[in-house]
Amino acid sequence: MYKYRYILVLFTLLLSFSTCSIREEERGGPVVTEEKIRFELFTRIGAYGLPVSRAGADETNVDQRPWVLVFRGTNGDAEFVEAVQADELNGKTYVYLTEQTVACRLLILANQSSGFYVGNTLYAFTAENFNTCLENKTLTYASENLLTAALTDPQTTVPYVGQKLPMSDLVDVTKIDASVTIPQVQLKRVVGKIIVRNTDPDFVLEGITTVTNVAKESRLYNLNGTLKQSIGAGNLVEYRVDNLYSSNIANAETIVVGEQTTGNNPLYVYETHTLSNNTYLIIRGRYMNDPFFYKMALVDDHLDMLNLQRNTEYIFTITSVKGMGYGTIADVKASLASNTNLNYTILVQDQAGYEIMSNNEYYLGVTNSHFEIYASAGTSDTYTAFTMITDCKTTFPDKRTITSLTSGLEIVAPANGKIPVSTDSPYEVKIKMLAGFTSGEIELYLGNLRKVITVRRNDMLSGVARVINQFIDNGYYVSAHVEDYASHTWLKLSPGEGGVRNDPDYIYVDDGKINLNVERNGSGKRVGVVYVAVGKGSTQRIKVYITQAVIAS
Repeated sequence: MYKYRYILVLFTLLLSFSTCSIREEERGGPVVTEEKIRFELFTRIGAYGLPVSRAGADETNVDQRPWVLVFRGTNGDAEFVEAVQADELNGKTYVYLTEQTVACRLLILANQSSGFYVGNTLYAFTAENFNTCLENKTLTYASENLLTAALTDPQTTVPYVGQKLPMSDLVDVTKIDASVTIPQVQLKRVVGKIIVRNTDPDFVLEGITTVTNVAKESRLYNLNGTLKQSIGAGNLVEYRVDNLYSSNIANAETIVVGEQTTGNNPLYVYETHTLSNNTYLIIRGRYMNDPFFYKMALVDDHLDMLNLQRNTEYIFTITSVKGMGYGTIADVKASLASNTNLNYTILVQDQAGYEIMSNNEYYLGVTNSHFEIYASAGTSDTYTAFTMITDCKTTFPDKRTITSLTSGLEIVAPANGKIPVSTDSPYEVKIKMLAGFTSGEIELYLGNLRKVITVRRNDMLSGVARVINQFIDNGYYVSAHVEDYASHTWLKLSPGEGGVRNDPDYIYVDDGKINLNVERNGSGKRVGVVYVAVGKGSTQRIKVYITQAVIAS
């Protein structure tokens, strides 16, 4: 008789989440050997930060049977062991892995339906092909050599539109047996996303005509996050509908008078080092009612070149057009980038950052619905309680307010107490706490959408080391991360039962308990922020703002 050992990783998801629906085998489930351990997989997808475009790709769903590649070891030299495709049973996803007595790294590949390349050879996703390509190879080798299926040049349609986006993640386990759990899988999309908007009333954006010199393929997983430079013309493609550039690869739509966007027709591109590969966009529009093309370099608000990264959304908003563009594609391609004639701002979003509520007209999102702060009251200090975002264009005369419902809690920004509309830019809501304030509420009201943010103040921490394990009343915590951990290593996360592990900056647990370990402070007052996700029932995010005094000499 076969022996089954089950490990359940029970995890409530943070914001947008994907369930791995499951196909049940006719004989009652997948077959396993005596040495296999069955794990249930839970995956979470970091949303681009805004609701999905209706004409874009399927940005949030995960296929039913992702692949798990096991590497034995703790770093890039971890050696390939096996490749297993997850199976389905009674509405859940399971993977059957060979028992290992040492630490392993698990590379998860989801939505990989079109095969993978190693060199110039295309392979179907099978265990045999992974064994052929990775036998005696390391995780570093897999990261550098397992590639997506290649795009064609020219690419006459935006890739992945109407399809699921390829995704991947890497998780670590101390061993593979019945005593451990697999951390929740935090999937990241292999592609980035580009949207162009226009708010200049003297210019009409008609669309993105072409994107030039983007990578034709991408690593399935980028272990070190670096981008290859100068990859050569043979590894670059151009997105265009036809050789005459008669149509746009991504059309813009008018959303209000004087404003257009390609938001419902986004571009999906592989990560690219834009400077060395000369990546740029050509947009089509009408300036003072005359048709022109403009060449856009991909730069940030400081005019520094901006690389295109995976799992990242880039929204370029044209704020003013200062002159004519070019009349033909040939001329605009030969020109320098038109950034001197185009003033625009850039919004970059690389993770799910908002609790979103919406109706069929607009959405309202906040980074957190509870603000837990350790700081003194009765000072002139102001704090960002949360950040909000909306695509609402309606200036509601009454219900467009941010209001403190508690005395002693003042709204500092926005100073007029009105929710900013007609902008997709995030807005920081700032507060001041008067003497004696301990807890209160902030109400957001936008049309028929209402959101209440709770605030609770605790005294500033002393300089001694301590552990915080309660961030909200009766909280069941599922994950947490330290913001900018590289500069805040004095804040470390750990499971509720057990010490600090190898993931002190970003942690998932399955028992609802998380410890925030605040180290002893001997170097002056310091400040840090931790975000905690609460599950079981409605999902919410907590922003924990820590101020810690120095130990008195």
